[in-house]
Amino acid sequence: MGKIFIMGFNIIKKPFYKKNILSCLKILILFIILFVNKQVYTFRVNQEMILKLFIIIILTLLIIKYLETKEISRYRNRLNLPISLFVLMMSISLLRVKVLSVGLGDYEIFISYFLLYFLIINNVDKKEQFDSFIKLFYLTSFLVSLYTLMQYYGFDPYLKYFHSLTSTIGQKNWISNYIGMFFPVTLIYFLLEDIKKNKIVYYILLSILYATMMICQSRGIWISIAFTILIGIFLIYRFKLFALFNKENQKWLVVLIITFMIITIIYSTDNPLNKSAITVSQRAVSTFNEQDPSINTRLLMWKTTFEMIRDKPIFGSGIGTFKMNYLNYQAEFLKNNPYYIRYSVKAGEAHNEYLQMWAELGIIGLGIFIGVILMLYSLILDYLKKNNTDQDKIIVFGLVLGITCFLIHSLFTFPLYVPALGVTFFTLVGLTVIYTRKINLPKTDSNNGLKELKLKNKVKKIALTILVLVFMIGAINLVAVKSYIAKIKYFNGMRHNVDGNYKEALPYLEQAASLYPYNGRILHALGTTYYNLGILNKAEEILHRTTEYLIDAKTFYNLGLVYSQAGLYSKAEEKFKYALYLNPKYDKAYHELGYLYFTQGKYDDTIEQWNKILEIEPDFPNKYIVLNNLGIVYNKKEMPEKALEYFLQALYLVPEGDPIEKEIEEEINKIYKSSLENKIIFRFPFSRE
Repeated sequence: MGKIFIMGFNIIKKPFYKKNILSCLKILILFIILFVNKQVYTFRVNQEMILKLFIIIILTLLIIKYLETKEISRYRNRLNLPISLFVLMMSISLLRVKVLSVGLGDYEIFISYFLLYFLIINNVDKKEQFDSFIKLFYLTSFLVSLYTLMQYYGFDPYLKYFHSLTSTIGQKNWISNYIGMFFPVTLIYFLLEDIKKNKIVYYILLSILYATMMICQSRGIWISIAFTILIGIFLIYRFKLFALFNKENQKWLVVLIITFMIITIIYSTDNPLNKSAITVSQRAVSTFNEQDPSINTRLLMWKTTFEMIRDKPIFGSGIGTFKMNYLNYQAEFLKNNPYYIRYSVKAGEAHNEYLQMWAELGIIGLGIFIGVILMLYSLILDYLKKNNTDQDKIIVFGLVLGITCFLIHSLFTFPLYVPALGVTFFTLVGLTVIYTRKINLPKTDSNNGLKELKLKNKVKKIALTILVLVFMIGAINLVAVKSYIAKIKYFNGMRHNVDGNYKEALPYLEQAASLYPYNGRILHALGTTYYNLGILNKAEEILHRTTEYLIDAKTFYNLGLVYSQAGLYSKAEEKFKYALYLNPKYDKAYHELGYLYFTQGKYDDTIEQWNKILEIEPDFPNKYIVLNNLGIVYNKKEMPEKALEYFLQALYLVPEGDPIEKEIEEEINKIYKSSLENKIIFRFPFSRE
């Protein structure tokens, strides 16, 4: 058996590792963009699993390579130091996170991005390898766009139950961000292409990408592209990249611009091809609408994030803590700014990468990250200044425009927290750095001064390799597979919960919690299921644990329900009030708090809480139920005229045939009867047709 292992290792040569590392990187890119598991239909869950799985596999290959060849290669460039400092800052910030598992998820994702970047710059050293990555991105962007168009026109064979544009990435903004990175690169290669057949292929791809961006209607990406175009014009004039506009290209550009204009007209007017509820032009104009919910929600998020920054401006609160802190800071902000209550949300991200980075890592962490970006642009601009060929300059020009579009779009959304986008961005950065280093030059800095690993014999080498493989399997299970299976169990349990099948849901959620005991969403679902099954002691225990890993108004609301049912009214009141503090629009919490007061005979407090429901949403569908309840309370207060007013309003709004209609009529009849007996005359402002 030992001889077989030795023979196997003898045929493994240095190129084997390089080839397999690059292959793994390409499969990672392909899978993280295209893989969707319907059992875990939260796209980021799938993407995180794939990212962690492949990074561990690739790192294992690197370790085995070192054991076999006793070599490690590292290219030195001006980005290495700021990236290393940023990783150090993230690592230090983990020490400030109260619950390590809260910050660890985001930390692992960002570490994976930087490892991916270093893998790219240390293993891609040939033009053919560089081109193979670019072609891979052409393929994925085409497939993402094609799927988006299929969904838009109602031909979705796999994810039709979403009833929205997701493609394989997750949502419209993410699709637009992905395409925005490669649209400039595709355009540049289109202009550089000399073969007519290939030029037509690029033309078709550009048309599809542009149409996809139109139907996604992402205002953020339109703004990003507009500013990227301005930067592109500046770079063209600054570095004299006029070779792009030779006579042949001028003709093709006219054709392309006309095509884009036709596509814009199609999605900006009412016609059979435009399936959107609003046109592109209407969507663009809404950017300047002061009442636009999306814009105001973002403004609220940014202002709340500034409150976080004001508290801890230098070092931040620690990586991954934004989602734990947001609701409390938002609640404090809303106290002094009630106008924004209507736009309040539970935000896991700031919708601005730079503000969130400042809040979590402080001005030092943000400054280092900006330093990484500035060093990258410095590297690119130095390359453009040199006497390189026009074609090489133009390719780097296209790459930098894609990077720029991503960085500008990061002002309005959170692409680094979407692994498909983060992987794509850092791969693009790595490819750009590789190109500016003039690929095809021999590697330098081999071994990097590291001592050679001295192995006495091949048996020892085999033993170490087996140990590494065992470690890889354990790491994959711990970091990627275990949590992923837990989330599959969680989603299976939630499907049963939605249908009210709590007994069927419970085993799935218990298994999920045992596999991943630090996931707040899983614990929240498990605790809620225990409550629905009447197992109050377990519900209380699990929901309390949930608050360590997840801050959500629903968790405190459910704790309030548990205490209310157990007769612990003061504790229930405390939890309901905290749920309303976190979410001032939480109508169910107002209702339950009012009912809690009602059961204790605190009728004035009950009226106050139930009236708040009517203030929050005056025209919500079940308004008649609240009005009926208020009528009952006023009856209890022996205020029949006020009770009658609410009963009549409820009767006017109750749907025909609703069981509550008869109850309301009975209450009205009782008041009529009592009024006749006591000779009381009422005015009736409402009538029911």
